Amino acid sequence: MKKIYVLLLSAFSFIMLSGCNDWIELEPKDTVANENFFKTKDDFDQAVTGLYSMLRPLDDEAKDGAYFGNLYWEVCADVCMYKNSWTQPWFDISRGELKSVTDNVASLYQKVYAAISWSNTIIEQIEAKQSEFPEEFVNYVKGQAHFVRAICYIRLTSLWGPVPMIDRLYLPSESKLPRSSVDDITNQLIIPDLKIAVSCLEMTPYNNKWGLATKQAAMGMKVRAYLYNKDYENTVEAAKELMELDKTLENSMFLDDYKSIFANSNENNPEILFSLKYVANGTKQGSTFNTPFGSKIPGLPTGSMNGSWATVSILPEFIDSYPLTDGKTVAEGSMVYDSQNKWANRGPRFESTFYIGGYSVVNGIPFTSEYVCGIDAQCAIDYPLNINKGYMNEDKKTEWLQEDESDFIILRYTDVLLMYAEAKTMLGNIDQSVFDILDAVRDRAGIAHVAHTTDPMAMMKIIQDERKWEFAFEGLRYFDIRRWGIAADVINSITSDELYNFGSHKVFVAPANYLWPLPQEATDANPNLLPNNEGY
Repeated sequence: MKKIYVLLLSAFSFIMLSGCNDWIELEPKDTVANENFFKTKDDFDQAVTGLYSMLRPLDDEAKDGAYFGNLYWEVCADVCMYKNSWTQPWFDISRGELKSVTDNVASLYQKVYAAISWSNTIIEQIEAKQSEFPEEFVNYVKGQAHFVRAICYIRLTSLWGPVPMIDRLYLPSESKLPRSSVDDITNQLIIPDLKIAVSCLEMTPYNNKWGLATKQAAMGMKVRAYLYNKDYENTVEAAKELMELDKTLENSMFLDDYKSIFANSNENNPEILFSLKYVANGTKQGSTFNTPFGSKIPGLPTGSMNGSWATVSILPEFIDSYPLTDGKTVAEGSMVYDSQNKWANRGPRFESTFYIGGYSVVNGIPFTSEYVCGIDAQCAIDYPLNINKGYMNEDKKTEWLQEDESDFIILRYTDVLLMYAEAKTMLGNIDQSVFDILDAVRDRAGIAHVAHTTDPMAMMKIIQDERKWEFAFEGLRYFDIRRWGIAADVINSITSDELYNFGSHKVFVAPANYLWPLPQEATDANPNLLPNNEGY
């Protein structure tokens, strides 16, 4: 029987078509005769480009389908409060109201498997026709497809745990697969995929690839895959490979200047191992970050980036957790805290992460409180901060808020370093290499060093805090606190949502919310996926 290659194949043989609310079985008209499409190098190039476009939220997809480059992950964590019915599913998740029928559950599940299906299609086609193209081109195509498939499964297992492992193109009659364990998916698919990507892809400057994976990106993702699977020994070894490679480079992947990592004019710097690219060209290929998360930008005309929906407030607890330059928070009695200028002495990392009312200067104009946006007016006065970190393009001049060129960083070299430190800590092997990493990260942040300790619990808390501050608004916090098992503690201890009129209260339901439920439509179509995750 001839295979039917389904472009949007997921773990079940159903798909929600654009603009349709019903789950319907795919017919032949919704398939692609790939043997007729994949003929030339241009065909494969277009296929790879299309594959990467499936990872980016564009236009209104940010509300229901974005699963990689999306600031809404910070809403789900102990970072932001959010209030907007336009993106109700994210609002529901932040309140602990995650259900198998929540819109995001189904749409994210579908979209990730759609990218996996297209990866499988590309892999099968390039392997079948590799004799027709130069070896270098074949390696490029294989490397990209295996890389994307791997990071999709990292995201799937991070959200849902055990899921169907689809590593080839299936007949529709074969599509009702059971779930595979996270350990099996990691060791039988994710790691082999990333090893293939490492062997196939070139060690090229990221700016030469315009959003496509490189060898160093695949090496870094391998570190993340091992760590997320709690395979700490292999995490250390994989990180060492990239750290040793960094020593051979003319320009280190660890930048000295924190702010420069996120400058719009420096989006392709060596520290960024992988990011999602956006282009403001009038075709809705731009990012949408400023619309719900941003602030008004001084010096720009009303109607462009001089406005925001003001639907996000940064949590006071998150802001207050940052140490000042002496390494202590205000609550810990920082000696450099100035009550008359309370946002001073925070260091370049803090100043690069936030626009600070009454302190920051943008386009040569003081960033005063009138530019601060947020859900609650009093909170905006008490905590006059908005997100910076490169998402707000200060040079933006166009009239369309949702058309910006700010990229979304998926993986940085500093993440690899801190994952190495975390794995060493979990192994009880805290040595000078761990201290050196923490010291370097805090030096760049402008913060005093922490006391060196070999106590694993104390060091783990230090690393958890450092990751919280270092990767703020990079979409990692929600996944970190869940894999550490501290999400319920940090989210349910938030009290500022009682002091300010955020219109909601953050809740994390344990143990249920540590994994998402499989979509009801999926389990209805494929009973082999049952039982669902605990609590659903």
